[in-house]
Amino acid sequence: MTGMMCPKSLLVALFIYNATAFGQSPQGLTLDESIELAILNDDWLSVSEQDEQALREQSIASGELPDPRMTVGLSNLPVDTFRFSQEPMTQLRVGVDQYFPRGDTLEILRRLDILRSEVNPHQREERKAAVTLEVSNLWLSTYFAEQAILLINNDRELFEQLVDITSASYTTAAGLARQQDLVRAELELVRLDDRLAMLRQQQDSNKERLAEWLPYESLSVPLSPDLPDLLPPSEELQSLEEAGEFFLSHPIVRAQDKQIEIAQTQVELTKQLFKPSFNVGAGYGYRDDAQTGFSTDRSDFFTLNLNFDLPLFTENRQKPRLRASHYRASARQTERILLIKDLFANYQQAVAQLDALDEREAIFNDSLLSQLSDLSDATLASYTADEGDFEEVMRAYIAELNASIELLQIDVDRLKIISLLDYLLSTSELSN
Repeated sequence: MTGMMCPKSLLVALFIYNATAFGQSPQGLTLDESIELAILNDDWLSVSEQDEQALREQSIASGELPDPRMTVGLSNLPVDTFRFSQEPMTQLRVGVDQYFPRGDTLEILRRLDILRSEVNPHQREERKAAVTLEVSNLWLSTYFAEQAILLINNDRELFEQLVDITSASYTTAAGLARQQDLVRAELELVRLDDRLAMLRQQQDSNKERLAEWLPYESLSVPLSPDLPDLLPPSEELQSLEEAGEFFLSHPIVRAQDKQIEIAQTQVELTKQLFKPSFNVGAGYGYRDDAQTGFSTDRSDFFTLNLNFDLPLFTENRQKPRLRASHYRASARQTERILLIKDLFANYQQAVAQLDALDEREAIFNDSLLSQLSDLSDATLASYTADEGDFEEVMRAYIAELNASIELLQIDVDRLKIISLLDYLLSTSELSN
């Protein structure tokens, strides 16, 4: 109805309003809210639902006989007088023909359309999992850029204090060394500004990519300052055989199973080419009475005919088509094997990456960050007491800042890997 919002648009608008309200509080736009909003705003899902309904409606028509054909004609009309009653062969004919396709063709065509429609729900499940993974990666990349900017801005104040200390202790009598310290401190501030510019560029780029999935209005809402609490999946797949059993319920494999059923059904359809098709017809021929001085009754005619083809020469026609359909069915089964192998390979790679990131995270949290912090304090204390080198101070503080940003990158990368594992290990809850 004109002027009214559809239910989907209304939900999106309500979600954006709530997200905006969150943006005015410390919470911000969380990862879960972004994923939910992206799925709600995904037009591909609506297209898939419409395609499914179209195929189901089409299946009804596919199983029905074609419309009968009616024939109306005038035969053997004399051209000298064009009189209908002049010749006994002249007839007004009315006939009906009905075509019957080969074997079980109609039933198989109906099943094919139903099977094609049953692919869509599994594709939608896979789409939701893929959208969740894509939005998670973009949200986490944006989060990294925002938090790295905060870390640099916080440390920038410290570097400004170092410049002030160096400038205050710099005197003409101090010589060239103090002047170099001041230039070095100012140079590091410029480098920090350059890093900030690069991070802001990454932040803007990721937000623009998020605009593909989220309503544009939601991009003005700041992200939540807290990382989501994503736990690694509990499933552990040790072998390809174990993975092959587990991945049977993955949406993309379930969709491929339907493609295999379609290919096998097309083999059945091709086998119907070896059976004859029929055409049954009935006709009625009307003749006028003879006008030869006195009226003479003429009998009307009734015609019944049966036409059918004889698939006798199948060597170069039906048999190659049947072999082709078998090859296509075999190809779909091989594609299923490749899908499972690809899922398992990606799973193994993701698990190895997660183990490495967990190890690095432990090193940073247990010892590296605290040691770098102690080193920064020690070098600064030594420098302010005129017992240390300013270059060592700058190097220590830069190393501490880089380590903090690197730990942030590790935390973000861990969550990206966990999101990938969630996608790889996703299962379809739909019935077969």
